[in-house]
Amino acid sequence: MSKKKSMFRLLVLCISTAVIFSSCEEQKPPGLDLGDTRAADSSYIASVESKQDKVILIEELTGVQCANCPKAAKNIKTMSDANPGRILAVGMHPPLAGGFTEPIPTKSLYDFRVASIDEIITKLGGLTGGLPSGSINREQKSAGVIFDSDYPAWIGRVTPMLSQTTPVNMYVNSSYSADNNSGEVVIKVSLTENITDDIYLTAYITENDIEDYQDDAGDKKLYMHQHVYRKAITSVSGSSLNFTAKNAGTVLQKRLKFEANIEGDNAWNLDNCKVVAFVHKSGSDQSILQAAEVKLK
Repeated sequence: MSKKKSMFRLLVLCISTAVIFSSCEEQKPPGLDLGDTRAADSSYIASVESKQDKVILIEELTGVQCANCPKAAKNIKTMSDANPGRILAVGMHPPLAGGFTEPIPTKSLYDFRVASIDEIITKLGGLTGGLPSGSINREQKSAGVIFDSDYPAWIGRVTPMLSQTTPVNMYVNSSYSADNNSGEVVIKVSLTENITDDIYLTAYITENDIEDYQDDAGDKKLYMHQHVYRKAITSVSGSSLNFTAKNAGTVLQKRLKFEANIEGDNAWNLDNCKVVAFVHKSGSDQSILQAAEVKLK
């Protein structure tokens, strides 16, 4: 055999071997994250799922010096108890409400006001009445009005929403490491039909069972505050889900990082915290398509 032919065969053998080893390397299946290179946004195609029951979110504007606010909270609890897992709430104490949300002098242990709540209210068109008030799935009560201060009538608005269908299913998982005070939320949104609107994902952290004073019909007494808004872990406008075609069977995944507030007077009790996430539209129609809730850890 000539030297030229031997070298040619050796070259062919090397190329074949490289191809074989390359084909044996671990490939990333669609939608599966590997190692520390996990993407914040990812998507894949799967079978179209059966639609989940629609979950309704009430963004409740409340305050510790609002004498009628406990009545609105009781209405929410009544609706939630009657429809387990179908109605979620976030109790927001907006600084812009002035004296209604200021801590009660000489009594309050905590200050529940968070500046980003005011940003959320502005995004949703502003506060058109007093407290209590609520956004019911961000559906407009009337043209351009989302927040509704007629809390006895909320049940009349919520009930028909429970029979509506939703074009997205949601799955939420949260993990937390005390070693470096770091949390991660993984949210999967499975499209059950084609979506042409721009859609966004927003996520909050809430805390339950915070005992502190509350004005209840003029009586300032100890009260168990529930689903208190602590922080948004997306921007208040949400994180875009428009990074791929939004056809039925598409699964969109978001990874969100957060740090918990574990120091100071308003430190969170992480055992009582939850992550509330929801998919919504943007622009003139900001209605919520689906919501979900999971324990923070």
